[in-house]
Amino acid sequence: MERDARVGYWPRHGWKFLLGLVTIIGLFGFGDVLRGLDADPAIAAGITGLTPEEMRAESEALARMADLQVRAGGLQLVVLGVLWGAIVAVPFRRHERWAWYTMWTFPAWALAISVSYLFVELQPGEPVPPPAISGWVFLALSSALLFATRDSRAEASAGQLS
Repeated sequence: MERDARVGYWPRHGWKFLLGLVTIIGLFGFGDVLRGLDADPAIAAGITGLTPEEMRAESEALARMADLQVRAGGLQLVVLGVLWGAIVAVPFRRHERWAWYTMWTFPAWALAISVSYLFVELQPGEPVPPPAISGWVFLALSSALLFATRDSRAEASAGQLS
């Protein structure tokens, strides 16, 4: 099968970069599952004004609840990373149209994460929690990659891509 010379780099290789992004999400989740509340102290500090240690000192029960929430959220990130990764590695790589549309859940999720921080009163003097920023980064990168690969969907059906 010959490749059409007009098909550019991104339509042929964009899936690799998208796979890298969803892998990062899964790894973030894996860290949260392993470390719980201590995985990213900047999140706790930005929202509560307390470090994880200060939260435990103030209320061990609430700190345990927050720890469980972080670990459960991490597990969700692992599952999302695995599911998105499976879609990217097989049907998206094969240029199946449904997979391209389905992968738009990734930038939509990144947008939802970032926007959710706009509704939380962040503590003065504390740094912005990292997901409030990284969500915008993942939104921009994943959207750009999806736009860069969109033309390859129609060409794939003509058998021009591998």
